[in-house]
Amino acid sequence: MDEAQLMLGVMNNSISHLSEMPVHLMEKYGLDPRDFNPTKIPGKMPNQPRTEVEKVTSPGGPGGNKGPAIGTIDFSTNQNYSASQLPTVSDPDKTMADVATGQHERYIKNYRGFEEALIAARNDTSLIDAAREDAPEQARIASEAAARNRSRFGLTQTAVQARETQRAEQRGAALNLAGGVNNARLAQRDANKRLLGDLINIGQGVNRSSLSQLGAAGENAVQRKNAYQNARAQHKAQTWQMVGSAGAMLAAAFLI
Repeated sequence: MDEAQLMLGVMNNSISHLSEMPVHLMEKYGLDPRDFNPTKIPGKMPNQPRTEVEKVTSPGGPGGNKGPAIGTIDFSTNQNYSASQLPTVSDPDKTMADVATGQHERYIKNYRGFEEALIAARNDTSLIDAAREDAPEQARIASEAAARNRSRFGLTQTAVQARETQRAEQRGAALNLAGGVNNARLAQRDANKRLLGDLINIGQGVNRSSLSQLGAAGENAVQRKNAYQNARAQHKAQTWQMVGSAGAMLAAAFLI
């Protein structure tokens, strides 16, 4: 056996050992598993080179071209869309009326109840009411925590100390109640002002939209009236022109 045959045998043995390597290890070290063991890749032919399209593109959606595959997201870059697919409008006035009616019905169904709830909440006092309920509860929790700490460390208060502790707790509860309610009033006023401002903006938007639609309707009416008057004038002019032409033809016929 010469040296060339020996080297060929070593290479074949190396390739056979590589064919037993797991697929994920081959991919980790930059090897193509199809070059060594195509049976590990279902549906692939052995020694089939990868194309650039296979690496960076994915099948597009219905009616689209192949788009780039980003992570696990496949999308089409070209949908067969054409403006000719839109329905033909034969009566623009009726179409506009149907659109306006649909918008009004959608507003009644989806938005009017929410807006009415906002209007009812413009004088809301929920933050103030919650502060009045929360301040005594916080004072009770603080008093009980202080009592547990004294009991844990074995501190026994005298009668004077107990009275002073009680007075301090009462003063703290009163201060917390006053401060909490005052802060809640300020926060409630700001929230109500913001809500009122939002309601005003909504009302102004509805007003502007209504005025715009009324203006468009008025312009359409004026345009229809002008078109009718122009058509009537043209018809009258054409009639008199035709009468004059007929009279001229008759006069010419009598002269002949």
